Formats: sequence, structure tokens, C-alpha cells
Amino acid sequence: MIVLLLLTSCSFRQGDEGEHEKAVLPDIILENSTYTLGQSGERPVYIDSSRITLYSHDNLAIVEDISFISYDEEGNPSVEGSAGYGEIETDTKRMNLSGNVRLKATDGDMMISSENLIFDSENETIEADGDVSVSSDDGTFRGTGFRGDLREEIYSFSTIGEGVFEL
Repeated sequence: MIVLLLLTSCSFRQGDEGEHEKAVLPDIILENSTYTLGQSGERPVYIDSSRITLYSHDNLAIVEDISFISYDEEGNPSVEGSAGYGEIETDTKRMNLSGNVRLKATDGDMMISSENLIFDSENETIEADGDVSVSSDDGTFRGTGFRGDLREEIYSFSTIGEGVFEL
């Protein structure tokens, strides 16, 4: 009789508190770690971060205070950069970066600086809608709406605020 009383004294009626969302918890949190974005046989991006939070169900990695690098077929650095924060779509290999973003493409020795930037490491493309500064061997440009294709070495601004092109 006592057991029955204990079992019946604990009850939960659905609807008392309304509907609750399930908590989204990370699979793992890594401190001061290196993360490899890519597979063997590809040109992966190696990411060093003060904190990496992985959500495998959402194909998402949240990174803080990061630096990253990828190498070409000969083992030379091809793209390297840094940012204060990033959200990485691990399935598409898109890096949504923010906070003093710097990206350097070693071909043409080009440095891109922005507060927010999207780097698609699989397709090697760059997008930045806000203010962007680009400097290279050819000159220095500042503008908005930057788009770049690192493979084809094609770059454009929707608006150029100032620039110097050296021949």
C-alpha cells in the first residue's frame, strides 16, 4: 500500500505549464583545440580555436577566437585567416565569420579585412556585404558588397569607396 501511494503521489499533467521546447545541447565542447574541416583527399581547413562547440545534429560548429589555414596541392599555404567568432556549417563547409575578420589568399598576396565575412571553403568563395578592405600587390580598395572567387581569382565590389590600382 505504501508503494502504491508513492507512485500515485508523483504525477505530471500535460498542459499545466504549456508546451516546452526541447533543450538543444552541444555534442561536445573543446577548449584550445584544433578542428579539421574537410575529408582526406580534399583540401581541408585547419582551425585553431579557444572554444569549439559542436552540434552534430545541426551540422554546426561554433568557434571563438579562431585562426585557420588551408594548403594547396604542393603543401604551401593557400588561404589563412582569423576572426573573433564563427559559425561553421560542417556539411557545406561554409564559415560565417565575424569580429575583426582577416583572410589572406596567398595567390596575389591578397588580404581581405571586414567585420563580417562568409568563406565557403569547399568552393573557395568569399562574400561580405558590409565594409571591406582589400589590399594586394595590385593596390588597395575599400568598399561594400565584396564577392570573390579564389580559384578563378575574380573579385568585385558592389560599391567602391576608394581605391588605388598600381600597374
